[in-house]
Amino acid sequence: MELDSLYKKIESFGITTKEGYFAEAFSRNIGLLTKQEQEKLARSKVAIPGMGGVGGVHLITMVRSGVGNFHIADFDTYEPANINRQFGARVPDFGRPKIEVMAEQALSINPYINITMFKQGISESNLDEFLDGVDVVIDGLDFFCFEIRRLLFKRAVEKGLHVITAGPMGFSGAMLIFSPGGMGFDEYFNIRPGMPDQEKYLSFALGLSPKATHVKYMDLKKVSLDSKAGPSLNASCQICSGMAAAEALKVMLGKGKVKPAPHYFQYDPYLQVLKKGYLFMGNKNPVQKIKMKVVKFLLQRNKPGLREDAPERPSPAPEKDEDISDPVLEYLIRAGVQAPSGDNCQPSKFTKDKNRIDLYLDQDCDRSFFNFRQIASIIACGAGLENIKIAASSFGITARVDDETGKTDNDLLASVRLIPDQAKKDLLSDFIWQRHTNRKFYKKKAIDDSVRQSVESSIKEIPGARLDFITQKDRLKALAKIIYRIDRIRTEYRPLHEHLMKMIRFTDQEALKTRDGFPLKNLEAGPAGEVFLKMTRPWAVMNVANTLGLGRMVALHSYQGIVRSSGAALLTVNGVDQKDFLAGGRALSRAWLTITSLDMAFQPMTAITLFYLRWILEGKSGFLKKHQKVLEEVETEYNRLFPVLRDKNRGQIMLFRFGFADDMKVRTLRR
Repeated sequence: MELDSLYKKIESFGITTKEGYFAEAFSRNIGLLTKQEQEKLARSKVAIPGMGGVGGVHLITMVRSGVGNFHIADFDTYEPANINRQFGARVPDFGRPKIEVMAEQALSINPYINITMFKQGISESNLDEFLDGVDVVIDGLDFFCFEIRRLLFKRAVEKGLHVITAGPMGFSGAMLIFSPGGMGFDEYFNIRPGMPDQEKYLSFALGLSPKATHVKYMDLKKVSLDSKAGPSLNASCQICSGMAAAEALKVMLGKGKVKPAPHYFQYDPYLQVLKKGYLFMGNKNPVQKIKMKVVKFLLQRNKPGLREDAPERPSPAPEKDEDISDPVLEYLIRAGVQAPSGDNCQPSKFTKDKNRIDLYLDQDCDRSFFNFRQIASIIACGAGLENIKIAASSFGITARVDDETGKTDNDLLASVRLIPDQAKKDLLSDFIWQRHTNRKFYKKKAIDDSVRQSVESSIKEIPGARLDFITQKDRLKALAKIIYRIDRIRTEYRPLHEHLMKMIRFTDQEALKTRDGFPLKNLEAGPAGEVFLKMTRPWAVMNVANTLGLGRMVALHSYQGIVRSSGAALLTVNGVDQKDFLAGGRALSRAWLTITSLDMAFQPMTAITLFYLRWILEGKSGFLKKHQKVLEEVETEYNRLFPVLRDKNRGQIMLFRFGFADDMKVRTLRR
């Protein structure tokens, strides 16, 4: 930043000296501060480690308060995920070092301040230099930077400095002050040798906000100590800065009473409450120990079970016209493998070559009654194809898809030519590893038209793809009655029952070994349902259960799933050839990822679409006579709900339900 241009701007207002600027710029502070106190702040020095959510705001607040000297530290750069809460995060500064951006921001407010930047962050080797000549430390470190925070607090207090830490908690700000001669960091938070990192983080959170007002409205399922993630708001960062600034001014000016730890403070404007007190013994307090056990239990209960983690993203992305590296090709193939498939059978096969990925169909993967003419598998392959295309865009790669269906005899379905040309990123790429089937009962919550419009817009580039939605309660109930009757066929027809049992992984060990099918708990059947599934594995037992009417429990679960959803939709394509179903799979991937991006749940209801495809393409002969009668009886009502089906040339891709639900703890795995 050119300071000369800033000085000239100030001079244009008739101010020619540093003293004159300080006097004018901070004149409105007088009355809350005296002129002598303002002059003292101009000579004072504040150390702020971290220029993120709270650290950046701390710096600006101190600059506007009239502090004249700073030590700041940060090694990170800005990215889109910082936008919601970090002062310096702006689109023009994405990729720039936070410390440089914030220094520019501070100097643009007061070009006469002195800023020393520690661009590598703080460490044990530079702590003394960072704290040299400092009057107060305001903690702006990331919540999970625990060990360096311990060292900083310990060394600062040894040097006779106050350290103020204020953390954003929900909509609130929680604050502690550590002073020379007072309770130390490790003593207050009860940090012990050999403590696991997750327990340290939990101790820090509970000690920072002993009353934890934010827990009343925060979704703890979005907090993960393992992956170091949790929600944070700009509003709470601003509150933290105001609280910390008031205490910092009191420390530097010797003005007012400072109450160090174990005193604590939390202001929550959402609940309109202020919680403050004296936490005797800190986290060693018996009540705190009980809280620790309760929160550990809640977090453990919400901890995910089996699921597929996103692979490490290769770096760097290929330059324009550069050959694509093997790690990037493998990442794209893993994105393809992550696509949905019938009963998670994973029928896609991929090969890679220079800047190309070929997609093959593995016909032996699924030869069940459901997979008539391999239609379900071809749809799954199409979804994998679109996943690759979407993931490629995140590397600036354009994926050109060449449809190879019907051209060869070796099950080659498509070739993807990969062109590094700085392609625009498809935002759906951020949700490939988050997408999953959610079989829970959804919350009875209506959606607005924007949801339908977003999903419809997502598939507009797939020729012939169409979505028809049902969101009205009476129509959802009518659809649920149809699904109830159709799903009874699944339990009453031996090949379908035996295929399902073949694909259920009844133990975690089995699921981890095969990495396909459904882990038992993924089916969300509940304890009684799991016992029922285990008992009815043999067809002879299931047949008796059907005779006794117990098989209807499965169909009833599907009925309730539909009526408790926000809506259902039918995805169709304009044809019934292989190429149409491949395109339908691509549209399915986009629709599903879009619903995931809207933080909504999705569950395929595929039996009806696959049954009627077989019914239309082969005729009635594949079904038992009693099931032929069921299909005949419900077809009229099904077509009434979805008039698009009166065109028998349209291919049905998937019926699905969607809505709002808690996250699935156990998901499916991939080979």
